[in-house]
Parts: sequence; structure tokens; C-alpha cells
Amino acid sequence: MNLFTEDYLYISGETDPTVPQALKVDKHLFKLIYDYDGLRYFYHYLEGFRSVLNLQYVGSTDTQLPEFWIGFNDFLYFKRVGKRGNWASRLRLGLSSNIDTPFAPFAVDNNLNIRGVGNIIDRGTAAIVLNTEFRYTLYEKDWFVLQSNVFVDGGSWRNPGGDFGDFGDSHNLRIYPGVGLRFIHKRIFNAIFRIDYGHGITESPARGVVFGIGQYF
Repeated sequence: MNLFTEDYLYISGETDPTVPQALKVDKHLFKLIYDYDGLRYFYHYLEGFRSVLNLQYVGSTDTQLPEFWIGFNDFLYFKRVGKRGNWASRLRLGLSSNIDTPFAPFAVDNNLNIRGVGNIIDRGTAAIVLNTEFRYTLYEKDWFVLQSNVFVDGGSWRNPGGDFGDFGDSHNLRIYPGVGLRFIHKRIFNAIFRIDYGHGITESPARGVVFGIGQYF
């Protein structure tokens, strides 16, 4: 549970006279996270199933501001393939209050769900995202591992204020295959530097390189 205050002050630029120039409101947040972790670890290899449920509710003392809730669940599955292979998948199902706002909670972003798509290019009030990849160890010597991966990231979103039919809209559907490399220090947990390149194959495709620390999921 979290009690906090949001304080906004208008600085500059054109705006409608009816828009308030300042806002200070007390809010409260309730959050519940349930993590079922059945994974088995062997250095950088993983096997098993994990499920992480995240539920949040936000309310405020200002009756003009709507209450807000969000919930999503990540289902993760890992499978060893031979001595050097590792198949990894993540399915995210998310749903929130369907408020027509540019600040909807489920973002379409390089670093969150679709590699190569760009930085926060769209938002939605519901999401279905599947990431799947095959990781293969190219080189392993003492503490160092060089790992490659081939992946497909795909997902669709409900537009803010829209309906569930938005999931079938080609404008909201994004599929990005790609390849990547991992530089891994075996003796330090999660000491992984990653590079991924994704290229879109659906409507209005983009492409790009994504850097990060740790596995993507």
C-alpha cells in the first residue's frame, strides 16, 4: 500500500483557458504481486515454468479524477535443448481501465516487449504479447560465455477508449523477428550484456538495435 501526492504546475506554452494551471491531489495505491517460480538454474541455462501476477489499483481524493486499475500476468517457459541450446518464451496478458488518455499503461517499446519497434511508439489499455527465442552457446571458456539467439516478438494492443476488436486491427498488430548476441559472465549472477536487432514484417514496419543488461526476459 502506498500513500502519495501528485503535484503539477503549468510552466509555459499555449493551452485552453478551461485547463487548470496547477493540480495537487492526494492519492493511494494498492498493489499485489504473486510470483510462482518453478525455474531451475544452471548458470545461464534455465528450465521450467514461472508465472508473475501484478494487480494495481489507484484512487484519489479528487472526485474529478477517475479511479484506475491495471492487471497483467507474465507466463514464462524455458526448455533445455541439447547441451548448448535453450528455448525461452514469455506470454504477457494485460488489462486496465479503458480510459481514453495518451498515458495508457501498456506501452509498445523496444525495451519492454517488441525489439526493434522504437521507443514508446504507442500505448494501449490491454495487451497480448508473445516473445519467443532460441538461445545457443557459441563459445564457453572458464567464466566467459558468448551466446547467440534468434527471436520473434509479436503483440497487439487495445486502443485507449477502444474495444477488444482492436486486437484484430492490422494497425495494432506488430511482429518483429530478429537475432542477437549475449556476453555472459558465468560467476556473477545475471551479468549479461545483450545486443538484439529486430525487423518488423507487419504494417508500417521499423527496425533497430536494442542494447541492455540481463536477458530480455
